[in-house]
Amino acid sequence: MPSQPLDVVIDGSPLSGTGVGSGIGTYTRGVVTALALRSDVRVTVLTDSPEDLPLGVIAGVARRDASRFLRRPRVQLIEHSIRLPLDLRRIRTPGSVFHNPTFHAPAAVARPWVQTLHDAIPLVFDAPDQVRLRKRWQRFGPRYRSASAVIAVSRHSAEQGIRLLELDPRRVHIAYHGVDPRMQPPGDTLDPAPDDPPYVLVVSEYSHRKGFAEAFSVIDDLADLGYPHRLLVAGRIHRWIADDLARLRARARHPERIELLGLVPDLVPLYQRASVYLSTSRYEGFGLPALEAMACGTPVVAFSNTAVTEIVDSGGVLVADGDVVGIISAVRSLMDSPASRAEWSARGIERARGFTWQASADAHMAAYRAAANGGGFDQ
Repeated sequence: MPSQPLDVVIDGSPLSGTGVGSGIGTYTRGVVTALALRSDVRVTVLTDSPEDLPLGVIAGVARRDASRFLRRPRVQLIEHSIRLPLDLRRIRTPGSVFHNPTFHAPAAVARPWVQTLHDAIPLVFDAPDQVRLRKRWQRFGPRYRSASAVIAVSRHSAEQGIRLLELDPRRVHIAYHGVDPRMQPPGDTLDPAPDDPPYVLVVSEYSHRKGFAEAFSVIDDLADLGYPHRLLVAGRIHRWIADDLARLRARARHPERIELLGLVPDLVPLYQRASVYLSTSRYEGFGLPALEAMACGTPVVAFSNTAVTEIVDSGGVLVADGDVVGIISAVRSLMDSPASRAEWSARGIERARGFTWQASADAHMAAYRAAANGGGFDQ
């Protein structure tokens, strides 16, 4: 006799506001979309907007209202933290699993509860913009130990959680991100005609760990060597970091070669037409843009560090962490050799094929079942 579907309630807050276009927003949308196609789970998304649910899965996912009134990003988080446990008491049924896909582990949430661990960057990366987050992590980080199960998005994140947060390894499950099926090479060729002038691409919101200074150095040196390439940077520019980013760009030798695009709703054409995708980030819990670029057939050159090494692996050119000279040399080798570019395009496409949201949903279901079997519904 077939078992009853498992009831899972997912916090849908990353699907709106500043979550749109962020890594956590993309992750939440991918998981919800894949779970909606399964018969062994009934998904309810807690959200304050019907537009938050991924297009085409509303029939497969129930939606319950979260009453939120504040709109400024930093106070939104405070309100959400206070109201979330109350919302869950109102809508959960006995035995249902709650999944929090955000990094901010909630307080006073009843088990079974599954918590996603994206990274523990503020606890290990020393930078001015991590100070406030580090204080918050010191407050809510220990709550991860109260979760029935923890989903880590990479082996690296799992290891960091076990070491820094003292998580029980038996409760940690690894679930890689998937690649949106729209992320495909352009047409039938791995080497489409480049833009004029051609460009190197970075997809990232700005922070000190993202290596923007190193990326700007790459484009400066390429310009000095006579290459016509621009550097395009796609990613939301928050008002509180806009001045820092503008000053960093102004210090470049060729600021006219650096274009800050802000949030780009559809990244596929941008990936497809790039000469090279550049990852100069110094710390990642996963590194989804590099994987998306590989899926689109764009050669990836990246610093080898943290989860980047694990995810890119044989699909891209990995350079010793922080070696700007080495990364410039790798970029030039791809620009100067169509054969090398075609080879790394093919390698990236093959590597990206191993990452699907369906496989991610399988791993999430294993964590949900473990939580349901080992937890209980504590009021």
